[in-house]
Amino acid sequence: MREHPSGKDLLELARKVLRQDLIEHLPKDKKFEALMVANAMAIAARQFELGDEPETGELASLVDLYGEAGEPGDREDLQNGLSRLYRHLCREIRNGAYDPGTPQRSQVFTLLMQAAIQKVIESNPKYLGKNT
Repeated sequence: MREHPSGKDLLELARKVLRQDLIEHLPKDKKFEALMVANAMAIAARQFELGDEPETGELASLVDLYGEAGEPGDREDLQNGLSRLYRHLCREIRNGAYDPGTPQRSQVFTLLMQAAIQKVIESNPKYLGKNT
């Protein structure tokens, strides 16, 4: 069992200290970089909280699209599988496989929309709250 606070909690605490206590003491030319670090910490905390579930779901959708079988064994397998299948999907999109009127266009649209929403959930969740 891990000690508490968790890694996610530590990231959130460090981000809070950076934003509330340290940024005001930085030179003006370093504040933007500090805010980028704070934003990266927030994204990392959200990804930490979500785990591999979003990417596992993306992989399952791609596997369903292409009729492949199998589950990723570990994080590296998951990443390799996603990279391989997304490269394949990009080639097919460029070649017109999912142009209007093609049978799987709706399935690909849904897959890509869900992936885009997940990226926004991780990188800028406030945007979805204002625009849903």
